[in-house]
Amino acid sequence: MLPVGGEENVRPPGRPHALRSETVLRTLLAGYIGVRPEEVPLQRNPWGKPLLPNSSGLWFNLSHSDDRWIAAVASFPVGIDLEARLPRKDPLRLARRFLLPAEAWAVASSPPEEQTTAFLRMWTKKEAFLKGCGMGLYRSPRSFRFAQRQGSCWETVDPPEADGTPWTVKSWLREDGSFCALAVAHPQPETLVLSTEKLSPYFPYA
Repeated sequence: MLPVGGEENVRPPGRPHALRSETVLRTLLAGYIGVRPEEVPLQRNPWGKPLLPNSSGLWFNLSHSDDRWIAAVASFPVGIDLEARLPRKDPLRLARRFLLPAEAWAVASSPPEEQTTAFLRMWTKKEAFLKGCGMGLYRSPRSFRFAQRQGSCWETVDPPEADGTPWTVKSWLREDGSFCALAVAHPQPETLVLSTEKLSPYFPYA
């Protein structure tokens, strides 16, 4: 999700959204760990990211945009971001604000009618990693870049994390026209088999 508040000021979501997100998470995770939703032992890291106890061996992330929701669940750290293809106010200004100069230049070099698309493709990858590493927008999206992996649709996050954790990301355009990106802390992302699950008619996941 893009920062809110004039599209530039970063602030946490409102409480109604936070409560709904927690309800979605509890319902989703309950099926994985075999308890009732209200019994899911959610914790939070210092930056507010929801977590399960280390003993669970389960990692997850949730994103929503407009009326669309998406989640990622894995046995290794993951981050996911979803952005509906909605009109954006001045995507070039957003790119210059939140992206590295070379990334913003790539957006600026796109035809005007494609600048929103160019920005969202990059932004979803940025936020997927920021959410995956657990810091969200407390960490600058200008503090890292992506390096293409030869013969792969995945890109490596550069520089590597201080603890040596390898992070890679990939993005795609969904059938509903929204943009999505997935970040994984996995040394061989090309070997991963991604599966999909529908949680309920009210909370579609892909």
